[in-house]
Amino acid sequence: MNRLCAAMTTLFLFAGSAPTLLAQSQPYIGFNGSGWPSNLQVRGVIQCSWERKFLAKQLEFGYVRRENVTIRKPLPDGSYYFQPLIGAIEASALLKFGFKFEQLRIFALFGPSLSRGVEAEALVAFENGDAHQAVIPWKQLGIRRWELGTYQGIGIESIGRNGVKIQIDFRYYLGLTDLLPEEKTAYNQGPLLGIGIALPLKHSDGESGH
Repeated sequence: MNRLCAAMTTLFLFAGSAPTLLAQSQPYIGFNGSGWPSNLQVRGVIQCSWERKFLAKQLEFGYVRRENVTIRKPLPDGSYYFQPLIGAIEASALLKFGFKFEQLRIFALFGPSLSRGVEAEALVAFENGDAHQAVIPWKQLGIRRWELGTYQGIGIESIGRNGVKIQIDFRYYLGLTDLLPEEKTAYNQGPLLGIGIALPLKHSDGESGH
């Protein structure tokens, strides 16, 4: 996939929908936790959304931790680290398009995400062949702290009579920032399976459209 094309398409569609989103009437606040074992992704966020009948804007802010097997860097003492687990603070702005069936809604979501690395833990290998897990100071990582990416996914949510929503979603993260631009291509990417809950903050005239 052309990453520049993915970035431009995502940002264009999100910006183009902004005027419509200004008219949203039903706010929600909740929590979403997700993960995936193959690349050790773990993500926990607070999410806020503004809902209309078919369209919603969802903002997410929290912590994400990802393993990247493509990063391998030498350290000053002659050892090297590999498969780092990178922890970052992340903010995402997503659009959701949904179709309601009774008390269920099926939806698709996509949008840009920006994160800043705050910590990393990796396997460190020495010349004698020994290896151990260690926290790597960020200055020794040799990778960028800031990362731009996108999320795309699908999901289903159950809407209770009191407006509380239980959401299950499957999404894919596509990193658009080359973490090692001077040496080789290294992007963060991978799937996530999540579950969340959202509570309505108020009831408005537009709620009947949900």
